[in-house]
Amino acid sequence: MALVLAGVVLPDPLGTETVLRRGVAVARVGVSWMIATTEFALTLPGRIEALMNHIETLMTRIDRVIDSADAVVARVQRTTGAADEVVASASVASHTALELIELFDPIAKQAEPMARRFIDNLSDEEVDAAIAMVDQLPGLLDHMEALLPIFATLDTVSPEIHELLGVTKDVRRAVIGIPGFKFFRNRGEDKLADEERTED
Repeated sequence: MALVLAGVVLPDPLGTETVLRRGVAVARVGVSWMIATTEFALTLPGRIEALMNHIETLMTRIDRVIDSADAVVARVQRTTGAADEVVASASVASHTALELIELFDPIAKQAEPMARRFIDNLSDEEVDAAIAMVDQLPGLLDHMEALLPIFATLDTVSPEIHELLGVTKDVRRAVIGIPGFKFFRNRGEDKLADEERTED
C-alpha cells in the first residue's frame, strides 16, 4: 500500500503491514525488557543481601587465614631465633674445636709413631689382661679407701717402728749371746721340719 501524506502519495517500499508488524515486535521487545528489568530490580535487594552474607562468610574465613598466618609467622620467628642460637653455639664450638685441633695437632703427629708401635705390639692377651685389670679397679679402689686411714697414721707410727727395730736388734744380740742358743735353735728347726713333713 502507498503512504498518502498531505495529498502526496509516497512510495511504501516495505509496506504498511510490514511496518506495523515491526512496530509491534519492537513494542513487545520493549515490554519484555521492561518486565525483565522490573523483575531484576525487584530481586536485586535479595541478591544484594545474599551477596553480603557471602562476603561476611568470606571475610570470616579470611580473618581465620590471617590468624593462622600470624601464628605461623610467630612460630617461624621463634624457630629462626632458636636456629640463630644454635648457629651461634655451633660457631663457638667450631672455634673451640679449631683451637684444640691447632693445639693438639703437633702433639698427635709427634705421638703417632709411638702409638702405632704400641698398637702393633699389643696382643689379644694383653688387651684381655688390661680389660680384666680395669674390671678389678672398683674393688681395688674400695681396698685403697680402707687402707688410706692406715697410711695416714704411718707418719706417727714410723718413730715407734724404728725404736721397736732397735729393741729387736738388742734382744737378738742378747739371745745369740746365751750359751747353747745355737744348739736349741738347730733343734727347734729340726722339730719344725719334722712337723711340716708330718702335715704333708
